[in-house]
Amino acid sequence: MERRHFLSSLGAAAAASQLPLRGDAGGATSRMTLLHTNDTHSHIEPFGPGNGQASGKGGMARRASMVKQARATIPNVLLLDAGDTFQGTPYFNQYKGKLDFELMSKVGYDASTLGNHDFDNGVDMLLEAMEFAKFPFLNCNFECKGAPALGKRLTPWIIKEFPGFKVGLTGVGVDFKGLVSTENHKGVDWISPEETLKPVIRQLREVEKVDLVVLISHLGYDLHGDAIDDLHIAKLVPGMDVIIGGHSHTFLDQPTKIQQDLGETHIFQVGWGGINLGRMDFALSKGQVRAASGRPVPVSALAAAAG
Repeated sequence: MERRHFLSSLGAAAAASQLPLRGDAGGATSRMTLLHTNDTHSHIEPFGPGNGQASGKGGMARRASMVKQARATIPNVLLLDAGDTFQGTPYFNQYKGKLDFELMSKVGYDASTLGNHDFDNGVDMLLEAMEFAKFPFLNCNFECKGAPALGKRLTPWIIKEFPGFKVGLTGVGVDFKGLVSTENHKGVDWISPEETLKPVIRQLREVEKVDLVVLISHLGYDLHGDAIDDLHIAKLVPGMDVIIGGHSHTFLDQPTKIQQDLGETHIFQVGWGGINLGRMDFALSKGQVRAASGRPVPVSALAAAAG
């Protein structure tokens, strides 16, 4: 990718700001950008040669450079992660996730959720790693009665305020069955996200009066009926504007739009391993999404140079 093409791709999603605002009669318009990753799996360094299309891509330092560049040029930005930070390289074997969370904190992540692999060393080791995280972990469908220390680290929802508008964020995780041993999630039970999300979305919409509702999901994009996934939860729980997904390692070229009772839900996921940085841009007016766009931006050496 040439440098000029990278700069174009980093800014191209801002086309949302050029789109006509449907139904808006000249009212004030706010812009919101979501940058996001998923299933990074302890890929601190770029992929080496021999990894197919992933070769030479990724790397935490490059991602940090891209985020820094975006925040220097875009007014309202949130950086989010959809879980499975752990497991996949010797960095995890050595540092047990502590390095991942420490570096994510330095990059400036605003929130994350937990994936199934984040429990690979059990709840206690997860808690030790979380001490290095300077950002909240969002989840509303894990019941932690038997693991109260973890329960204190999980937040069902948060609100981020920007000039003229508010963003509400929540998170959900995948069912442990068949993915996480009973011992490794001891004290933590999974509840159907349909059951737990509905009251959270009502709280954000009706009480907190947020302008944009974001779900950070580790359910998977499309599990073909084997379990509840992002495509299904978008239809089952109206009121979510955005689902930033993980778990299924799905490479999407653009967000999928799902029509639901209260409008559209935009679902996006950008593969795995930190190969891409997802970017979604929204134009907000009078508490509604008036325009939206999104695309993956490859994390490459040229990306780092541009930052």
